[in-house]
Amino acid sequence: MKTQLLILSGDDIQHLVQTALDPREVVQCMARTFELVSGSEIGEGVSSEHDRVQQPPRLTTLSPGHATLYMPCRIPTPVTNLSNDASSAPIHTAIKVVSVPRSGGEGGLPGTTLVLDEETGGARAVVNSRALTALRNAAGSVLATQLLANPSPTHITLFGAGLQIKHHARLFLLTYPSITHCTIINRSSNDRFNQLISHLRSEFSNIQIQGLVSTSTPDPQIESAVREADVICTATSSTQPLFDSAWLKSGAHVNLVGSYTRAMREADTGLIKRAGRRIVVDEAKTCLVEAGELIDAEVLEKELVEIGVLVRGGAEGEGEMNRRMVKKAGDVTVFKSVGVGAQDVAIASLMVELAEREEKVGVRVPYD
Repeated sequence: MKTQLLILSGDDIQHLVQTALDPREVVQCMARTFELVSGSEIGEGVSSEHDRVQQPPRLTTLSPGHATLYMPCRIPTPVTNLSNDASSAPIHTAIKVVSVPRSGGEGGLPGTTLVLDEETGGARAVVNSRALTALRNAAGSVLATQLLANPSPTHITLFGAGLQIKHHARLFLLTYPSITHCTIINRSSNDRFNQLISHLRSEFSNIQIQGLVSTSTPDPQIESAVREADVICTATSSTQPLFDSAWLKSGAHVNLVGSYTRAMREADTGLIKRAGRRIVVDEAKTCLVEAGELIDAEVLEKELVEIGVLVRGGAEGEGEMNRRMVKKAGDVTVFKSVGVGAQDVAIASLMVELAEREEKVGVRVPYD
């Protein structure tokens, strides 16, 4: 039984990501999470509420400066493989609280995740989750790319310059040693953009890191960066498509992770057509009402394939059959993510388990 409450600050999370986190583990963690989400929908092994992923609708409170979102979730089984301590109870339940500033925010949205102890129901950890949403989204994009794209990409192009893109760029470059060129495209040359380029060049000195600023006029450099890309990742709040889908080369893969409302869209309807109207998503029912790109293209539920289905095994290799179906549907592949609560439980669980192995990380507060 836990007798202490673990508190992980933003600096603690950064330390764990930089020094203790294996990129392969965070991607595998998301794979197991998505499989649980899709399994719960189809009823496999589900005999009671305890056996399914529980994601109640999020709640919102409004203040003059923020809209605060409350997102609880429980998963039926652990999704990490880190703990060898039989006395350490696995993590199943957490609630993330995120404040969305009305005037926009820099450096990620203020977020906190409360992790509950499975045995006692009490608080086990309080985690600064400002960066964790970006990290779990990046892991989902890497997973989708591994499932659908060229196994040895050389060029990656990313739109945006926030925490989402920082973690996407870093995780992709750590995962794919084949990448030789990385282009970051942002709408302005601000401090955040310049610092991101500088940090990436410092950490990955053997890779050509290029930064481009988008303008209202056609830019041949941006068009070239899209045409050359094996993988494209977008993480912006844009309400207009970021690039012309006709620029994409055959075989390219696109991860769309920025838009999460009907008014937002990062890609044109031509991209959906080029993918053969067969789009991989994190959760179909949510994407149908929150993904502006899919709503614009009038995508039907039967045209969506959940990523959790693609990672499933089984005697008949269902995951592989679905991967082949998606890849044959068009000449490019697309993964659209709006985020699911189970990912928040999973990534918080991963960070708590990493911290509990390192006594000097975090603050431990006695219950009594």
